[in-house]
Formats: sequence, C-alpha cells, structure tokens
Amino acid sequence: MNAMNRQIAVVLAAAVLVVHAAPASAATGSGTASVGSVDVVLEGKKRIVQPPVGQCLTSGGTVQNASKRIRLRGVAEFGDGTTKCTADKETGRITVEATGQRFELNALPEYGGPRIRMNDYLATCATTLNGSVARMQFSGLVGIDAPKELTPNYTVLIPGDHPDDPPLAKVILNEIIVPSPPDGSITLNLMHVIFAPNGGGPITGELVVGGVYCTPLV
Repeated sequence: MNAMNRQIAVVLAAAVLVVHAAPASAATGSGTASVGSVDVVLEGKKRIVQPPVGQCLTSGGTVQNASKRIRLRGVAEFGDGTTKCTADKETGRITVEATGQRFELNALPEYGGPRIRMNDYLATCATTLNGSVARMQFSGLVGIDAPKELTPNYTVLIPGDHPDDPPLAKVILNEIIVPSPPDGSITLNLMHVIFAPNGGGPITGELVVGGVYCTPLV
C-alpha cells in the first residue's frame, strides 16, 4: 500500500447535501435502503446478480433488516450490514439508512485495475414536506484516491491495462440523484460503479454500495 493509500485508510470522509423543494401534491411517499446490489456480466458470458442486500422499505412505523457477509466470487464482497426505514405519517417525514462493516471490489485486478476496499460506511437520507437531506460517510478507503471533503458525484475513472484501452470502470462516490423538476425526493448512492462506461470492457454492468432513497409522505 503506498503512502497516499495509508493516509486515506485512516481518514473518515463525509458529505451532506440538503435539497429544498416542495413535493408534488399527488405524490405517495416511500423510502428504501440497501447495503448494496450487483448486476454485472463477466467477459460477455457470465451474469452475476445480487438483489439489494438487507433491503428495507417504509411501510409505516420502523422496519429494520440485517445481512451477513455475501461473497460474489471474482466480483465483490459485502460484509455484515444493517438497514433501517422509518415513516411518520403525521409529519410526512421519512428517514432511512444503510450501514456496512466492510466492502471489497475485487473484479478489476485481473484486468490491471485496483482492488477497492472500505472498512465501514453509512448512507442515510431524510425528507419532510419542505425538502430533503442526504448524508454519507466511510472510512478505510484504499484502491482509489478521494478527498476528505467529497463533493456530490465525485468521479474516478479506472483506466484499462493499456493506454489505448477504454476505461475499465467509472466509480462515483457520494452520488446524488434528484428529479427535475424537484419533488422533494432524493437518492444517494455512497458508491456507484459503472463497468466499461464507454463500452468495450471485459466487465459490464453496475454495482452499488450503500443506496438510500427518500420522498415525502403526503
């Protein structure tokens, strides 16, 4: 591990985004959280799908789920995780969160890319009738460089093994998605990996770590 990676490994990165937007009057609020999900194809032959891990959905009150380690050989490993979804019909507030103890992306080294790891992570969002807020944090990131203060949609391109090769993957940290026009809802993916973003790569598909979605109850 080089000096930069050793430094990142002990830094806690965090980011918060607040969106002020009136929800659509006819919307029906809901929220969801998951530790992660995977849908990739290896070398155009083998498809590996992992539905949202430990997923919770708001259904009134509080719903909690937990997941044990999941290993997808040659692709990724998710450690123990938890999710929690809470809905308050009186206030219109939804709060969801996803936490994980360890994540490892090991699909890239075979093709000249890095092995990406995190020790632990949290993604959470909340909405009221007046807007929404999302927050994420993680520690122990190695394999890619990231600043301590992450802006929304911070993106790292993973190059191919040779200079003329297309990128192996695009890694988006603190991915924020809000609709246009805004309706008070928000999606946050702590990490979103898009394989072969320009086409032509040995791995295609997507992977998400720490995904949460909130929209106001009305």
